[in-house]
This record gives sequence, C-alpha cells and structure tokens, in this order.
Amino acid sequence: MTKNIKIDPVTRIEGHARVEVDLDGDQVSRSVLKVLDFRGFEAFLTGMQVEMMPTVTSRICGT
Repeated sequence: MTKNIKIDPVTRIEGHARVEVDLDGDQVSRSVLKVLDFRGFEAFLTGMQVEMMPTVTSRICGT
C-alpha cells in the first residue's frame, strides 16, 4: 500500500516550500522538497570550495 504525505506549507524558512513523501509500507520510496522562491544564491556559490560555503551562506541572513 502506497501512502503519500504532504506538508504544505513548510514553515521556518523564507519563502514558500512543501515536502512530499511517498511511503511504500514502512519504506520511503520518494521524498521531494519543493521550494517555490528563487533567491539566486546558487549562482555565486557555483564553483566555490565546499569548505567556504558555510562561511558565505551564514552571512546571507545577517548572522
């Protein structure tokens, strides 16, 4: 038996998002996070060393 769980809206984030999870018995067969807003941060993180990303992204929200 397949069961579909949707959490919409996801709170505690900036913008709009939802989570969809498909369960096949006790196992997760598919999980998807859909974020509907584009903020553009991915563009300047492309090609950056992975070790530097937390330093840069932590400053995006002013922390």
